Amino acid sequence: MLRILLILSLLLFLPSVIFSQGAKLSGRVTASDTSVVTGATISIVGTTYGTVTDKKGYYKINKIEPGTYIIRASFVGYETQEQTVVIHNDDNSLNFSLKEANIDLNEVVVTGTKSEKTLKNVPVLTQVISARKMLELGITNVADALQTAVPGLNVSHNGTLVTVTLQGMDAKYVLFLIDGERIAGEVDGDIDYSMLNLQNIDHIEVIKGASSSLYGSNAIGGVINIITKKIIDPFDAKFYSRYSKYNELYSGGSIGLKKGIIGSRTSINFSRTDGYDVTPESPHDWTQNPYTSYQISQKFEITPSSKLSFTPYFTYYQFERGNVSARPVHDLYIDLNAGLKGQYFFGKSSIDFSYYRDRYNTYTILEQLNNKRDTASYDIIQTFRTQGNFHLSDKNNLTAGLEYNTERLFSTRVEDGLKNASEAVFYLQEDLQIGERWDLIAGIRTGSHSNYGFNAAPKISAMFKQGFLNFRASAGTGFRSPALKELYFSFDHFGEFFVEGNPQLKPESSKYVSGSIEFSKPWNNSSVTVYKNVLSNMITTNIITVPDAVETTYQYENVARASVSGVDLISKQKVFNGLWLSAGYSYVYALDKETGLQLYGTAKHSGNISADYNFRKKNYSFTAQLYCQLMGERIYLNSDGTSAYDRPYSSWRFTISQEYKWLRISTGLDNIFGIVIPQNYDFISPGRRFFVGMNIDFGKITPLSR
Repeated sequence: MLRILLILSLLLFLPSVIFSQGAKLSGRVTASDTSVVTGATISIVGTTYGTVTDKKGYYKINKIEPGTYIIRASFVGYETQEQTVVIHNDDNSLNFSLKEANIDLNEVVVTGTKSEKTLKNVPVLTQVISARKMLELGITNVADALQTAVPGLNVSHNGTLVTVTLQGMDAKYVLFLIDGERIAGEVDGDIDYSMLNLQNIDHIEVIKGASSSLYGSNAIGGVINIITKKIIDPFDAKFYSRYSKYNELYSGGSIGLKKGIIGSRTSINFSRTDGYDVTPESPHDWTQNPYTSYQISQKFEITPSSKLSFTPYFTYYQFERGNVSARPVHDLYIDLNAGLKGQYFFGKSSIDFSYYRDRYNTYTILEQLNNKRDTASYDIIQTFRTQGNFHLSDKNNLTAGLEYNTERLFSTRVEDGLKNASEAVFYLQEDLQIGERWDLIAGIRTGSHSNYGFNAAPKISAMFKQGFLNFRASAGTGFRSPALKELYFSFDHFGEFFVEGNPQLKPESSKYVSGSIEFSKPWNNSSVTVYKNVLSNMITTNIITVPDAVETTYQYENVARASVSGVDLISKQKVFNGLWLSAGYSYVYALDKETGLQLYGTAKHSGNISADYNFRKKNYSFTAQLYCQLMGERIYLNSDGTSAYDRPYSSWRFTISQEYKWLRISTGLDNIFGIVIPQNYDFISPGRRFFVGMNIDFGKITPLSR
């Protein structure tokens, strides 16, 4: 059916594209010092039109219907700029002069409102991480990028498994999205973060707490939305590689093409490591397992007209863990996801629709049976969604959507093997600007769950602007239905311990409030946020008594209440042209109100400090960063049911990145002081490591590009 709709739409709009010439818009983009800005993105807001500047900073967009439009110019390291222009039925000209800046409050984000809104005008405080900036610093995976840039977000490791906590809430309360779509294959709430490749990502948007009414279950602790790159260049080809100790290699490339109404990008990524062990006294419990992984992604963008676009895509991912155990088996993980997005603009409003399917398989490889695959589990999620973004006036926007989610889980560790769940959802949100200083967002998400019936989660956020100060406040409720594994899990870990599901679990609910003050000047951006999140019927694992049992038995249970409150401090200060100092600090007080103890996996104190120096001149750029991660004492649960603490630590990294025309070389020293902390799952570094990376932009070499 989706294929038929796509073909019919193409047949409907293709003739008008072929035979209609329309108007033209052209111009040049330069920096404030008159130097050329190559590769800047030029887009016409509310349409499918967009392009990039060539080597001399020029751009051209053809076949535009006459009318009044907002033209947006953006590039990493410069402030996003918008101009309103009247397009006449002939050649039109519009130039941009972009200001260099490490703080771009005009950058457009979508996560907090599910519609485009500039960062400075979002009532829900949002952090943006530039993937390009992370790659310049030698960071190649999303988990490390998040920990580097987001105070209060902590990453822990156990072999090849990674777990995340945000503002004291573990990963099952943090919703990870790729272009607004959920990700399958979670383990104890965490997704497989190795699937998330920074090379295909434009930026990452982070919202802390239950501040958005649009996402529902699992968004109690926050939403992290990974925004992939759009296809704009006529020709765009890149290759990258990064190498460090223990044969740790990240490598891959992509090629993008855009001709007429069709754009395509194909990406291939490969990574591997020999692994390492900082606790050799435990030979079968490696700190970092060896592994080999690769990923193939394909994305098309089809724009039959200025008002209509289709985006079909798919990704294949495979991760194979090396065997360091005494048993002749090892693990293999395979994910295949595919989807179709569509968008139709009418005036300043739009209608979106999407279908998405993600299947994540876990296999046990039986080495003595000719590496036969034995299916351990598979997780299939599907989402159908349609959404309207209605521009009622210049100060009033309404968002309404319908969504249907399904999940099917098979596992040898789940009672009866196969389980299903589904939910039908309706959400509504009003974005209202009152005068010049107030912005109010109110919304509600309602759902009908196959296991738990009706639920509703209302939320409200407000923003008040007074000169260089922005005041934000949010309040709302959250709802999380128990995961299928929490309900039906049945797992014996080699006789050491047993984990049991609980079909009697109740849904978790939360009440969240937050307030923030933001100071915003071109030379400084600082914010203070205070928050409190109170959970009822929180699900955790408790030790239960089983008659005649030898091993310890854990069962998922609802505890009475838990409370998480804290303060986040973030500041970025310009010292002089090119040099910026940044600091972030997070205090988290996470309390299990039944036991009176701090929640496991949380650290009360964490933060980061960095000094960044940037220099640009014509075709050359230089970036250097000295970065320090600070982590306080973290509590965790031993396998015998006792509590233990990871000791505090600080870790330093220095990176230099240089780019000349089409070549970028990045070098750095990770863990400068060579800290090794055995048995600390929060910090698994094997010591000081040097790394080197290379990026080649073939699109800047060949005259076919731009």
